[in-house]
Amino acid sequence: MIPTFTKLQSYKLNIENKSYFNLTTEYLELQKIFLSENIFDYLILIFDLILYPIWIIFTGMSYMDIFTLMKCFHLWKDLLRFQELHTEIWYWKFMVQLVGGPWISTNNSDYHLYVYADAMTRFIEVSQKTD
Repeated sequence: MIPTFTKLQSYKLNIENKSYFNLTTEYLELQKIFLSENIFDYLILIFDLILYPIWIIFTGMSYMDIFTLMKCFHLWKDLLRFQELHTEIWYWKFMVQLVGGPWISTNNSDYHLYVYADAMTRFIEVSQKTD
């Protein structure tokens, strides 16, 4: 059962009003890029993130290398965002499990993170009803 507002207050959780489902969708899209089970995708990612930029620095830069560096920059930006979302979702899991959740389940592991997004949304709904 979803805890009441007074019980949530007793835990002193920091619950922010966010779009948890959108953040979960973004995380799952980035997870497909950075946690691939295919070894070739992983090697291509290592080349794009590390080896190509080092190779460009030591061999000299041409105009075509700008596209590779742009791709590298976007991959690093996405990797940092992925790590940020990973930490945030870990915190959601911790908060939901702290109060005795999750209260729904799914058989598909891809959608399991949506269970925690649902719980965080329910926390917000409970806190808004009593404010």
